[in-house]
Amino acid sequence: MSDPVFTAIIIYQSNLMRLSDTMLKDKIFGSKNNGCGCCGTGIVGLRQVNIDGRSIGIMGMDETFQEYLKNGKAPDDHTGGELVQDLKKLNFIPESAEDVYKKAFLREYQDYYEARKRRS
Repeated sequence: MSDPVFTAIIIYQSNLMRLSDTMLKDKIFGSKNNGCGCCGTGIVGLRQVNIDGRSIGIMGMDETFQEYLKNGKAPDDHTGGELVQDLKKLNFIPESAEDVYKKAFLREYQDYYEARKRRS
């Protein structure tokens, strides 16, 4: 039986290499991409997150957090589930590990949310 977190890391690294290659080609040859991400490569951030004792890079987390905060979403159990679904669009998250990722994403969003609320 394989470890779902390890499997996610391997798939993530493969996706990141493909994304980096495409972004480099866009930089060299030019791209008509408007940056939305739906029609090509948009630049997304990468955040290292502790998931079940392992540091895993998650693409698009900061952008997702910004959008959630802008829309007034507070960190709660429902938001944790939404984070998993939204971040699955850019990252491989095994079904068997969704609860572990949900807790980690919610913890990260809680920290992000509180830090931004203190500033305002």
